[in-house]
Amino acid sequence: MSNTVELPSSSEYNTRVFRTPVEPHTVWINPLQTSQLHVLFPLPLPGTDRINFEISYTNTLAGPLDTTRLIKAFQDALTYYPHASGRLRIKGNDWTIGQGKRGVPLTFAEIDEPFNHYEYLEAAPSELIDTCIGDISGAIQPSWDEPLLRVRVTYCRKSNETYIGWSSSHMLGDGEFVYQFLYAWSQYYQGKALLFGAPTYEKYRTAPTPELNDNPATAEFVERYLQHLKTLYPMDKWMGMVGDVIGSTSQVDMMFSAHQIAQFRAVADMHPGRKGTHASAQDAVSAYLITTLNRVLPTPIIKVSSMLSYRGIKNPTDLKADDWRIPGGLALGNAIFQAFTPTLPAEQTSSIGAVALAIRQSLKDTRKYDHVKRIVAVSEPIWMRQSTEQKEHKFWSDDGTFVINSMPKVNLNQLHFGYGPERTRVVLYGAFAGYARFFQAPPVKLPNGDWEANDGAMVMCVRVPTEVKDKFLARIAEDLNSGAFPQNLMWREREAQAKAAGPEKARL
Repeated sequence: MSNTVELPSSSEYNTRVFRTPVEPHTVWINPLQTSQLHVLFPLPLPGTDRINFEISYTNTLAGPLDTTRLIKAFQDALTYYPHASGRLRIKGNDWTIGQGKRGVPLTFAEIDEPFNHYEYLEAAPSELIDTCIGDISGAIQPSWDEPLLRVRVTYCRKSNETYIGWSSSHMLGDGEFVYQFLYAWSQYYQGKALLFGAPTYEKYRTAPTPELNDNPATAEFVERYLQHLKTLYPMDKWMGMVGDVIGSTSQVDMMFSAHQIAQFRAVADMHPGRKGTHASAQDAVSAYLITTLNRVLPTPIIKVSSMLSYRGIKNPTDLKADDWRIPGGLALGNAIFQAFTPTLPAEQTSSIGAVALAIRQSLKDTRKYDHVKRIVAVSEPIWMRQSTEQKEHKFWSDDGTFVINSMPKVNLNQLHFGYGPERTRVVLYGAFAGYARFFQAPPVKLPNGDWEANDGAMVMCVRVPTEVKDKFLARIAEDLNSGAFPQNLMWREREAQAKAAGPEKARL
């Protein structure tokens, strides 16, 4: 079934009524009574779901939306995901999502002047997003009624565009929850059925037996596979660290075309260790960025961490009835972990092929049942301690590690509400120091009003030390704008591989 919807004719288009008032107006929406509310609440939050961070998103659509249909479709989606209407409750060491009084606020507003797409890449203007909770200290009060999800729909009169701004607490789930909910909302608005089944809450109900890191074997496991959770910082110190890293870094946003990505992959495939396999787009682009950063950083990147979802990883066929099972592909919650490469030898830090191969091997080594089970068992007590002691871990990198949070296979342009994937632009926020996010590239709106697809292209955002930003961008421009591209990358890769092979090969 196609996800593209034919737009109404011009006569139908002109008779549509956009009933949003000029002043912001908020509608509070609750799920229908047919939802799972009565069996869900209170929904217990494991330690790995006690993530008090925001997931924010902006979607620009090429026209107005009908308010009545939008509200009805939102309620239909909320009936599938009723926990999004809940409220955080804290009682001692127990955290739950309980039923709220008012549901989810859906705010409608209008503006005169449009935002240029590049104006809100780094951070969405407050006119487009209503930020959800940050301070959760009030959750100990039964009367606390702060939403975990806020949505704002803003129509621009001058450009005839609609902006959808989303802000949800990570406690509702990771990017999979956000995508599922928005996709359901878009489909229901169009009067279409979902192309996947109902979500499950199995991740909240089952977990492997926690493993405390007070023995040498567990501590060694944390050191190798949970390095980001090794040290927990008091909140005031952590906030100071966040301020320092933001103040000393600058955001970089860029797009790589399908042709450029194909050339990165070809260069990565030159590595002799590939043995007939091909580098993925994600591995190759990440490796190119890392090796380019290593040309300008005073201290090179020597380790790579990839953010992964463990949903849908195959369970062994011989599990017993009471054995823990990896949640399925539609499981809600935060089902994420990190895969770390070993420390890269210095001679490999300039080789696209070597870095790409190390990334891929780390993914293969960790996407296994026994490893995932132990990751969850060991990390759960750490997350619990973090929440009860009101501490935080350092999720960004400033110690020679580069973090990849990549969603290249997720087609965010499916969230088009009937305007078609070729006429919607989606931005997800959250770049940080040494923490890169990758997505499929949105289409580009040209000055004449036409749209240009970016099939196969990828966008990326990351924060780099301010003092190397210009050098970093200059190196990329030199590489990609040179008439010698991609041969220039191939020459450099041969030199890097020869250097890694030893002095005899390097002289050849």
